[in-house]
Amino acid sequence: MTHIFRHKTIASFMAALMAVTLSSCSDEEYSTEMMLSDIVTVTSVGNDTRFEFQRYDDSPLIKLTAGNVDLPEKIVNNRVLLRYYPESGEPYVSGAIKVVGLTLINNDTTRIRPIEKYNWTATPVFLNSIWRTGNYLNLRMKVEYSEKPRQFGLVVDSLTLKNPQPEVYLVHDKQGQPENYMMETYASFDMTNVWSLPTCQSIKVHVNDINLKKDVYIFTKKQ
Repeated sequence: MTHIFRHKTIASFMAALMAVTLSSCSDEEYSTEMMLSDIVTVTSVGNDTRFEFQRYDDSPLIKLTAGNVDLPEKIVNNRVLLRYYPESGEPYVSGAIKVVGLTLINNDTTRIRPIEKYNWTATPVFLNSIWRTGNYLNLRMKVEYSEKPRQFGLVVDSLTLKNPQPEVYLVHDKQGQPENYMMETYASFDMTNVWSLPTCQSIKVHVNDINLKKDVYIFTKKQ
C-alpha cells in the first residue's frame, strides 16, 4: 500500500521536532488558574511571534502576540499546542500573551482519495476528544508508540466528495509493527478542501476507536 502521509512516526514527530518550555512567568505574576491551553496556528515569527485560532466551531478568530518566544521560520503555518497566560488577564480575547510552553503537533490537510484503497480500520486509536474549530478538525488521543513510519491522516472518500455530507475517515495503520506502549498525541487537520465546498452541508467522520462509545461524528455547517 502506498504511503500517502509523508510525516514521520507519531512518536518521533512529537518528540523530535519541537518542544519549547519557558520559565519567564513567575507565580507572583500570573495565576495558574488563568493559564490556557489551545491548538493554534503560528502565523509569523520574529520580534513578536503571532498565533491565531478559533476556540470552537465558528467562534470569532482570536489573534495572539508573544514577545517571549523565539521560533524558527519553518514553523510558520504549522499547528501547535500552546500553553500561555493572557497579559490582560481576560481569557479568549485577542492581544498579548506570555508563552509557557509550545509543542508542534501532528498536522496536515485532508486528502481526497477513494477510501477503499486504505485499510483505515487497521489500527484503532484511544480517542479522548474530537472537535472542530473553523476549518480544522482536531483530535486528542492515545496511540501506540512506533519507531518506523505509519499511515496516519484524514481522508475524504472521493466518491462522496460532492454529496451534502461527505464521508471522512481517520486512517491509522502501523503496518505490522510490534505492540508497544500507548502515548498521548494531538492532531489537527485543515479540511478547507472539503468544508468550503458549496455542496457540503456537513461531514461524517469515522474513527476506529477503542475508548468512546461511538465511532461516527457528524459536524454540521452553520446555515
